[in-house]
Amino acid sequence: MIRVERTERDVPAGEVEALLDALDSRLGTWLGCDVEAEGLYQRESMGCVDPAVGFFLDGNLLTVRSFSPVGHALLEKIRPLAVFEPAPGGLVIRFAETKSVPHPVIGVLRAFLGQFACGYRELALFGAFSFDYYRLADGADLPADGKRRMVLYFPERVLVAESLRTKWVEFRFPDLTPVPDRAPVALEQLKLQSISDDLLPGGHARQVRLGRERLLSGEVFSLVLSQTFRRRVTVKPSAAFSQLRRLNPYPAMFFANLSCGEILFGASPDVQVRVRGELVESAPVCGTVRRGADPVDDADQCLVLLNSTKEEASLAACADSDRNDKAKVCEPGSLELVSSRRVHFFSTIIHTIDHTRGRRRSDVDVFDVLLAHSAPATVTGIPKPAAILAIETIESTWRGWYAGAVVRLATDGSMDAFTVLRAARVVGDIAEVRTGGNLLVDSDPESEEEETQLKAQTLIRVLCGESPRQKPPAEPFTRRFEAALWDAGDPMGALLIECLASVSCEVLPDKPDSVAILGDGRIEDVNQWLKNDVRPLIAIGAGGLSLLKAAGGQLTTLAEPRFARRVQGQAQEGGFANGLGTVEVGLYTTIGIKSDAMPATWRPAIVSLEGWVLAAWALDRPQVAILCRPDSVQSSKHGAGRKLLRAALEWVSDWKAEGKRLSKTNI
Repeated sequence: MIRVERTERDVPAGEVEALLDALDSRLGTWLGCDVEAEGLYQRESMGCVDPAVGFFLDGNLLTVRSFSPVGHALLEKIRPLAVFEPAPGGLVIRFAETKSVPHPVIGVLRAFLGQFACGYRELALFGAFSFDYYRLADGADLPADGKRRMVLYFPERVLVAESLRTKWVEFRFPDLTPVPDRAPVALEQLKLQSISDDLLPGGHARQVRLGRERLLSGEVFSLVLSQTFRRRVTVKPSAAFSQLRRLNPYPAMFFANLSCGEILFGASPDVQVRVRGELVESAPVCGTVRRGADPVDDADQCLVLLNSTKEEASLAACADSDRNDKAKVCEPGSLELVSSRRVHFFSTIIHTIDHTRGRRRSDVDVFDVLLAHSAPATVTGIPKPAAILAIETIESTWRGWYAGAVVRLATDGSMDAFTVLRAARVVGDIAEVRTGGNLLVDSDPESEEEETQLKAQTLIRVLCGESPRQKPPAEPFTRRFEAALWDAGDPMGALLIECLASVSCEVLPDKPDSVAILGDGRIEDVNQWLKNDVRPLIAIGAGGLSLLKAAGGQLTTLAEPRFARRVQGQAQEGGFANGLGTVEVGLYTTIGIKSDAMPATWRPAIVSLEGWVLAAWALDRPQVAILCRPDSVQSSKHGAGRKLLRAALEWVSDWKAEGKRLSKTNI
């Protein structure tokens, strides 16, 4: 056994960024959670740089390299663990055909960690497994194709960042005699020749159609297919990742320098599996829609996701498969579904996530747990063996790291495995971004291709030095207005003033040349008020209804009050709202007016699907009635309320300026 001494020292939180910057050119791995969710996610991270030892599995060749005096000493402890041969900078072994379960490489790793007489969560193997690490679980042979399937580092010190503390945890091994540094071995640098995407436009949709054939035949119940996008890199990987962490935080963040000029980083939504004490937990993710343009649009998108039977079935299938994986390594009867279809809002995407867990059996270690959860249904399909075969047949290229796992396998029996999703593989100045989606029999091929593009957008933007968030174009409010407000007892008059300010309209003390705003209040004799005020007029809510009634309109009491209710309306030809199209606005009213009950000198500007007038304009004077609340939350989807109010201000102001009736076609 190798004795271990542990010390720790506090450092500033900025040390994390320094470590990530170092990983642009030095070996190591960082993984962490950048979001909080009670009972599921906790903000924390661990990372290492300049490890003592590295384990590299290329094809069926395992190479162990040492990188420090302690690492050179550790090689002598690793040498007896298998029939290694000496190699420049370390040891190698090529695995012949084997039916061993698990694969002998797991035996080497398990024996290595088992030599340390301690139980520290920081003393661990950090690194990544490729998608097909499921081969290590089922006794399958590893092809001698040279493809990199595993990189794991064993560090002498680990940077730990928790909510209130950042620290370096350092280890000494008093029984080891450090060996003086040797001349470093020059590693051949990888090169990517192609800058083209795997598939031409429409190619992924064709893959989806092939996948649907397997779904229709019953060969698989669900299937995940993917494609790779390639782009030139214009910023350092650590700079792109810093943007992700700041503006696109996810529960499974990772950054790894895998040697040979290869860097892997990403912001994944999927915690493949983690072990804390006896608990084995996962958070499978399935179900995706784009983020809305604003909070109300977000809520509508969320409802679309939750009301989708296809997305519900997709997540249920993934959760069932995940629970089946846990049943292999957990105590019988201990499995539980902690939460179902929990909605999480990320920077560009909304996901639904299940939370599953069980109690680990006493005869199971972290390697057993990891292998039991390899190739999860969220990235393959169900049944997994048939889905994997379909992926190998249909997809145009090997997945590599995509859908594999970035891991921490610790000496204390704890572990983290983050599914490699929303990730970029960077080699030189070329980046690969691979994305996919879960298919069911009713999946639409074109929509699935669009989803892969949507998922890739965030990474492509940060790799080009842009923000991961696509900002909506700013409204160019260069024209300013002044208004005098008579709130008439408007219970939300302050909010109306705020809304006017947001469209560059300042409310001032009474001015003869300003626009008059009549608030949402009851006025018994509007005509009397109008005799004393002949300025251009915008009447809001009940004030607008009073205006229409005074002009001869026939108001109707609604069957039910409509308070804070959203209604959809369509802009009519001509008038001040022409060009606004379909809008959704919020009502606070018990009274309404139909199109056929309008005064003779007024015309509807926006009408609901049921025929209720939501806004109107006068033929013979600069007056507008807005019968909704443009300042309501329910009017904020796509800025409908602000656009409506802005259009009204422009209309009545232009009428006054030109001294005649307008027929605007562009608002």
